[in-house]
Amino acid sequence: MIKTRFAPSPTGNFHMGGLRTAIYNYLYAKKNKGTFLLRIEDTDQERSKKVFEEEILQIFKIFDLNYDEINYQSKNIQKHKEIVDTLLDQNLAYKENDGPYRFKVNREKDYFEYEDLILGKIKIPSENIEDFSIARSDKSPTFILSNLVDDHLDQITHVIRGNDHSINTIKQKLIAESLSFNKIKYAHIPLIHDLNGKKLSKRDNITNVDFYLNEGFLKESIFNFIIKLGNNFNDLEYLNIQDAINNFEISKIVLSPAKFDIQKLEFINQYYLNQLSFQEFKLHINSENLKATENYNLDIIYKDILSRITTTKKINEEISCLINFFHKKQTVDIDNNEKDLIQKIYKAIQDLHNEEDLIEALEKNDLFLKKIGKL
Repeated sequence: MIKTRFAPSPTGNFHMGGLRTAIYNYLYAKKNKGTFLLRIEDTDQERSKKVFEEEILQIFKIFDLNYDEINYQSKNIQKHKEIVDTLLDQNLAYKENDGPYRFKVNREKDYFEYEDLILGKIKIPSENIEDFSIARSDKSPTFILSNLVDDHLDQITHVIRGNDHSINTIKQKLIAESLSFNKIKYAHIPLIHDLNGKKLSKRDNITNVDFYLNEGFLKESIFNFIIKLGNNFNDLEYLNIQDAINNFEISKIVLSPAKFDIQKLEFINQYYLNQLSFQEFKLHINSENLKATENYNLDIIYKDILSRITTTKKINEEISCLINFFHKKQTVDIDNNEKDLIQKIYKAIQDLHNEEDLIEALEKNDLFLKKIGKL
């Protein structure tokens, strides 16, 4: 059975690139009737924080990434050290004087290679792979060793991750082969770049998932935007999670870096904003504005508000403008064309008595809300 995993370290905010990797591993497992594991790599005692672990779990919940298992790397530390000892006993590793433990790279072959599910054949000259660190001087394991051992213990069959790990994969496969670990198939996805072609940094707040959720982007919009950075999903523009599972194919992941275009995200968000019901719309109104508009017929104009905005944050901006206009008796300068439009509106509605007739009467007179909304 296929088993994938996502293995974040709780040492910082959850990155948009990490979200895409998590989703791809989830989709691949579910598409193939397999299982999906979340593993928290919490062995960096200085940098690992509970708040970041809670953020990971919360984002998984928000995006409906229902993992079949959850493990913590810290529970395997003793096993990691035992593997270091095994490599030492078999003369496959050594310890530098007052330095780290290193894996001995056998350079009898000219090349190290493996078949990547996305990149194809990866071939690296053996002279380019140095004896690499597998544990620090205190025998605490490095990422290359602990990550591999955990994958072996968790019986992972497929790993989808960023192509900045392609050299790490070569090193991990060398260790795995020397210890006769179960074989893992790897797929390395291109990284996400900004519009200038620069790699997105995990230290940049604008790449954090929470930033976009807090800015008023709907989870459906973020999901659609992030999964299509590098995969066309059979040219479907808008997908729910089940559509994404059905249409996910590793073979359709492009090889070039994906471009993070905020305007594209705003465009997608506008689509999902316009799908909101009035009750869903009200959930995004703050308590102050809710109280101030309790006698307003917001249900008549909420669709027009949604058509003008790009994030839920702007719902309250629009409503605040309405409140200021009516309660503070602000005046608005209008030109002759706008005066003429107001007269037409008045003529169309002056004899009406209920809300349904209002919209119908306006539209019969070519006075659609999009046209008159700014008034």
